[in-house]
Amino acid sequence: MSTQAATSVGATTGASITLFSCFAGMGAGLVELSIASSYISRRGPLMWAGGIFAAWGLALLAGSIASLQRGRLRFRRATTVGLIAAVLVHVAVLVAGMAQRLLDGGHLAALFLVLMALGSSTWLARRYRDDGGGTAAAPPRTGALVAAAFAAAVVVAAVTTTGLAASVAGQHAVPHGGHSVPSGHNH
Repeated sequence: MSTQAATSVGATTGASITLFSCFAGMGAGLVELSIASSYISRRGPLMWAGGIFAAWGLALLAGSIASLQRGRLRFRRATTVGLIAAVLVHVAVLVAGMAQRLLDGGHLAALFLVLMALGSSTWLARRYRDDGGGTAAAPPRTGALVAAAFAAAVVVAAVTTTGLAASVAGQHAVPHGGHSVPSGHNH
C-alpha cells in the first residue's frame, strides 16, 4: 500500500472538511472583528489590540473566502501558525478574565472557532501530503456535500452568533421584535 493511498480520504470527506474549515475560519474572522470593535470602542490602553484583532479577523475572512473559491485550503502553513497564536492569545485572555471571575463570551467563541479551523485544517494536512490538498479521483457526491455544508453551517453559526452577541455590537443590537415597520407608514 502506498503512502498516498494510506493517507488519502474520499473526495466527499475531503471537500466536507474543507468546507467546515472555511466556515469556521469565516466565523472566527467575524468574531475576531467583533472583539476588535470592543477594544477600539473603549478607547483605552488596549486600543492597539483592537487593530491586531481587526487585521487577524480580516486575514481569516480573506483566507477562508480564497480557500472556498479554490476548493482547497490556501496559505496552510501561515494560517496554522496564526491559528496557534490565536489559541494562545484567547486562552491567555480567558485565564486572566477567570482570575477576576469574568468570562468573556467573545474570546471563548473565538477560541472554539479557531480550534475548529485548526483541527479540521490539521486533519486535512495529515491526510494529504501535498500542499494542494490532494487530488480526488472522483468528484464529491453532491447530496452528501450539501448535507455536510448544512451541518457545518449550523455548528459554526451557533458558536459565531454567541460570540457576536457577547461583543459591544451585540449589546447594542435591536431585539428581534423591534425590527417591525413603524405604524403610520403607508408604502
